[in-house]
Amino acid sequence: MSDVITVVEGLDFVVSLAEGHVHPDDLDAARTAADAARSRAGHLGTTMVLALVGGTGSGKSSLLNAIAGDTIASISPVRPHTTIPMAWIPSQAEPALHSLLDRLGVEQRATHDRFAELAILDMTDLDSVASEHRDLVERLMPEVDVVAWVLDPVKYADPVLHSEFIAPLAGSSDRMLFVLNKVDQLDETSLDGVLGHLGELLEREGITEPALFAVAANPPGRHPRGIEALVAHFAVRLDEKRVHIGKIIDDARRAAQAVAGVAGVAGGGSLDFEERWLPVREAIVTDVVAGGGAAAFEEALRTVEGFILRLSTDAGGVFGLRIRQSFGTDLIERELLAALESTIRGSDPGRELNDQLQERFGAPLRRMLWERASLSAVVSGLTVDAMTVGKSIGRAPA
Repeated sequence: MSDVITVVEGLDFVVSLAEGHVHPDDLDAARTAADAARSRAGHLGTTMVLALVGGTGSGKSSLLNAIAGDTIASISPVRPHTTIPMAWIPSQAEPALHSLLDRLGVEQRATHDRFAELAILDMTDLDSVASEHRDLVERLMPEVDVVAWVLDPVKYADPVLHSEFIAPLAGSSDRMLFVLNKVDQLDETSLDGVLGHLGELLEREGITEPALFAVAANPPGRHPRGIEALVAHFAVRLDEKRVHIGKIIDDARRAAQAVAGVAGVAGGGSLDFEERWLPVREAIVTDVVAGGGAAAFEEALRTVEGFILRLSTDAGGVFGLRIRQSFGTDLIERELLAALESTIRGSDPGRELNDQLQERFGAPLRRMLWERASLSAVVSGLTVDAMTVGKSIGRAPA
């Protein structure tokens, strides 16, 4: 299964293969597209990764269970409780998601089929005495798409939470939302007051128009409240991500194909070199061994020159130019003459000449065409991967 990272890595490979073979200006678009993808804040994949973070007792695990419609995370009145992070991920999770969880050290994972492209991380408590919990939360911020701060009516204004976590991250507020949980403990007037106060706190910290949701994830004896609106918001965020990821893969595909066009490899790679080179060698060996002399040399020279001209013309682009520049008439004549001189001294003229032709012409041409074929193959692979990812997010190639 292809993912976005495969496309981006393919674009990196295109740039590395084309380096030195096309004008630097022609690589700028490819580098820019790859850099833009890698610098994207959040998970570079088609799955939207949402992290539930908050203080002890805020109800992160209860909220995950309410969203899942099942008991995924255990709940306990003992505090702190969430000491080991866990992930609730699609059963057909993309490879990049597992790589992300490995990097974050999230080993506990539960699979689901409820939302095909939604993964939720239930993180450790922010106000735990274990410092590694806070380090983990700070590390995950650049890696996930959305951070949902789960707050409760008692500690929603906790100065430590706001001063050490929320306020410093105000620059990433477009990737944050705030969930006031346990609202079943408040009457309507009190709820309006708490939401208003929370909004004021966040705006003072530089988070304008914060996305606020009021929920009761585990009200005693009643069904959860406010979950539908929260899940609907997840869907909006996922649609926004699809658009952005679609642009990344479209830009990568276009950039790679542009490099292929400039390099002259858009139509294929190897040019059937081996099949075309074999009869050329055989003809030269036959003529030289049978007749020898100046006439045979002139015929061999024309044969090699004609072959290289046809090959460079068919290659086209920068690779065709490199072939012509690498094998000018003077060089061909010198190399062919040296090959014939070595053959005369050998005990098996036919085999010696064949080996000399391979060493002086075949090997360097083969290396250039291998580079050309590799670049063509990587561009083709990237195009297929980009189309696969685009199809997975419902986006047709542009």
